[in-house]
Amino acid sequence: MDEESARRAIFGPAVGWSFVGTGLYAARRRPESRTGELMVLFGFAWFVSVLGLSDSRWLYSIALIAGGLWGGVFLQLVMAFPSGRLAPGWDRRLVIAGYAIFTVATLPAMLVAGPEELDCDECPANVLLIGRDPGMANIALGTIAVLYAVLFVIVLVRLALRWRRTPPLERLQLTPVYASGLLTFLLVTTAQAGAGDGPRWAALIVTALLPFAFLGGLLRSHVARLDAELRASRLRIVEAGDTERRRLERNLHDGAQARLVGLAMLLGHARRSAHADPAAVPELLDRSLAELRTTLSELRELARGIHPAILSEKGLDAALYALASRAPVPVTLDSDGGADAANGSGLRGLADRIAALDGTLSVESPPGRGTRLHVEIPCEG
Repeated sequence: MDEESARRAIFGPAVGWSFVGTGLYAARRRPESRTGELMVLFGFAWFVSVLGLSDSRWLYSIALIAGGLWGGVFLQLVMAFPSGRLAPGWDRRLVIAGYAIFTVATLPAMLVAGPEELDCDECPANVLLIGRDPGMANIALGTIAVLYAVLFVIVLVRLALRWRRTPPLERLQLTPVYASGLLTFLLVTTAQAGAGDGPRWAALIVTALLPFAFLGGLLRSHVARLDAELRASRLRIVEAGDTERRRLERNLHDGAQARLVGLAMLLGHARRSAHADPAAVPELLDRSLAELRTTLSELRELARGIHPAILSEKGLDAALYALASRAPVPVTLDSDGGADAANGSGLRGLADRIAALDGTLSVESPPGRGTRLHVEIPCEG
């Protein structure tokens, strides 16, 4: 076994299984992202390149073409991170070009390159070899190296522009992935250009460590998203509290406060009449008592408006009809039932408070059949 075969036999399985293992974990932790699935696909695509160790001409030839499939998957991983989904336009074109360059671009070289030109003296001749032509083989292999370099520069510019447009918090998740990904791309390109054993060893080692950079960036993006959601939920809670406070202030000012001011004026008038017109005092006191009773009634209404007892006892429909029955103008109420957590401020406030505890809230509310809330709040131990 030559040094190249020994290197691939040792590090090949390590690279493949590290991507498969971390990819499965990432898919479980972040099911909404396709990055985990792409990491698993990368691992199995990497195993295809191991066919290059075979003494069979057919398996070795398949490895020369399909063995570079992992390069296309790797490029898709980097370009689509962290969602795992490619944006239409340049990103999709670059990935398609990468799949072509890493696979079928080797076909012209295979027609004229023998084992020596492919830098694998102990490998069998590929099945597409028509006749050895070292000059043409070097031109074909040099063209592939140029395509690698051009693709690397375009990807570098594309990722740099995207990184600059990204908000500072999201850069924390992109930086390790982009840096390690571009380093791997550069080392692989250098190794493919025939730079010697050093870049090949470095490329294998960096590639084996690469899935942990993807996993770290993916989990960091999850933390950043939770932090953004928590900030938004806290802001909504504060806004809801301010809105409710202003409503209470308005109701107190327009109702109870105005009546208390009138009550104070009646009592003052009764005090002055005690000396000037004693016969008018009983009537003034009666009016004051009536005003006081009305004020107490409005305060009770205000307290019930915060959370009416009928809402807890008989539900939303009954509470709405009770409110409509006390309206000063005729009101027609049409209630179909059914709760919507996205539009209802009450349920949204409840969801915000649960999200602050890293919990989840789901609502099942078919029209006319009641409402069921399912809440999950994680706890330690």
